[in-house]
Amino acid sequence: MSKISKKQRLDKCISHAFSLSRNASFALIKQGRVLVDNVVITDPTFKVSTESNLSLDDFDVSFDDAFKKRVFMLNKPRDFICADRDKNHRIVIDLFSENKKEDLHCAGRLDIDTTGLLIVTDDGNLIHEITSPKKDILKTYIAVVDKDIPESAILKFKNGIKHPDEKKRYKSATLNILSNRCAEVIVSEGRFHEVKRLFEVININVLELTRTKIGSLELDENLEEGEYRELSLEEIDLIFS
Repeated sequence: MSKISKKQRLDKCISHAFSLSRNASFALIKQGRVLVDNVVITDPTFKVSTESNLSLDDFDVSFDDAFKKRVFMLNKPRDFICADRDKNHRIVIDLFSENKKEDLHCAGRLDIDTTGLLIVTDDGNLIHEITSPKKDILKTYIAVVDKDIPESAILKFKNGIKHPDEKKRYKSATLNILSNRCAEVIVSEGRFHEVKRLFEVININVLELTRTKIGSLELDENLEEGEYRELSLEEIDLIFS
């Protein structure tokens, strides 16, 4: 998880803690309605330490709670895109009912017709850690395809496939054939349409694609498509294991 600085401006703390605009927080502090460690503070620029306790009109919140990063597991449905805004399609953030949901962003992308595990957070550092190519975080998918999958594809995936539209080969991927037309695919790059393009090279089209794992973190089977829940610190660690 990302670390925050040891001190923050009081108006910024109140804004985060109570989902208020900075202007609203500024006004409340000026009105003497905010206490820091049981002392009224009327200076919005006052620096609050990590050990401080804040209160607004007798509602208490700790400094750490005020800046707690939110990390969610979403079971992404079809027909939603992983973007901050789009004129033509519904975006993933529309599925959330959280306060200040505009601060949430997708950690990586799933295609509009791909479903399954997606991490959504307001922690920019965590997004970078998950999406950085240097991390080689494994992503596991279940693919339903339009033709029988030959056993020879296992070795081709393992050796790294070169797609005619790509300049460089894909890294080694794991292909586990589950049935004639269904397979588990594990990749580490997360390149554009990666799983679909791996199958394209062997003249197979992907009909349905679902991401089931990121690292060792598995999609919660109790989440229906479009549902989400917050992750624990232990679950976030599983992403990198």
